[in-house]
Amino acid sequence: MSFAPEALPGSGEPARLADEIDRWISSAPMSALLEAFGRPPLRAGSVAARLDELVRFGLRRWNFRAGRERAETPGETFDPPLDALIRAATGALGLAGRQLPAGRAFDHVLVLGGGVRTMVARSRHAATILDSGVTTGSIAGLGSTRELAGWQDTAREFGLGDCPTEGDAVDEALRRVFRLGGPAEFSAGRTGLDQQWWLRSYRDRSPVVHVLAAPPTKPPRRADTGDSMIGWAELVERSPRGARVLVVTSDLYVPFQHCAAIRLLGMPHGCVVETVGFDTSAGDFLPPTTAAQLLQETLAAVRTMHLLHSAL
Repeated sequence: MSFAPEALPGSGEPARLADEIDRWISSAPMSALLEAFGRPPLRAGSVAARLDELVRFGLRRWNFRAGRERAETPGETFDPPLDALIRAATGALGLAGRQLPAGRAFDHVLVLGGGVRTMVARSRHAATILDSGVTTGSIAGLGSTRELAGWQDTAREFGLGDCPTEGDAVDEALRRVFRLGGPAEFSAGRTGLDQQWWLRSYRDRSPVVHVLAAPPTKPPRRADTGDSMIGWAELVERSPRGARVLVVTSDLYVPFQHCAAIRLLGMPHGCVVETVGFDTSAGDFLPPTTAAQLLQETLAAVRTMHLLHSAL
């Protein structure tokens, strides 16, 4: 089974966001996924009601995390025909096949944070995109002060220095891939909620490279992708009005992180956002993506679209 690729919400005019969200959740690949799990197509009604309905179903059937970190989430296996349908449908929904940007010039490239292997993969993918002739005024790696477990062996495998936190992993990976020297500037501080952050800037090269360990906006919860985007707009570029932004992540996270960027950077700052991700199916850096992971991240995309629609 194959499906035509669906456009992600936020790819056009802001006034069309609600219609674009509705088109995505009502699409043929989404309907096929629902049918495969015994769920009829979404009922007619408002976009908000349809999103509510889809989130409730996804939480019942596609939520494998139960509060755990992604790397600690047990999966479910499916028979080959269902596995193939899941991969075809989620790929058409944007969770695969979106490695290269349509645009050729951006004001900023944002490389989203993760563990050591993930950061090496995303940093290399960002470098590959820029080597292809895409231009940018700055590169920013966005991490947090979240502690990483078991980083030592992986850091040694890739020839990196110490990576005790996500921010350090972002810094080490970007330094290795882009051949950066010591940071020209270092700043740190605490927010009004007494949450720590730090920023390292490499200004002795072009484009300039920043690495941000962003603070959480809702402690004691750790900083997430949205917090790092908020931190970038407040601590690095400080209200990047109208900027053209390329977000670089892993392919299965493209829809949910793209919608987060539209809500947090596009709507308040007028940023024009495009999001791409490195190909996780090859298994070069991480084990190949499972069908259960694709369903989990489809749910994440739906929940993020629900937040985006509510923000309208």
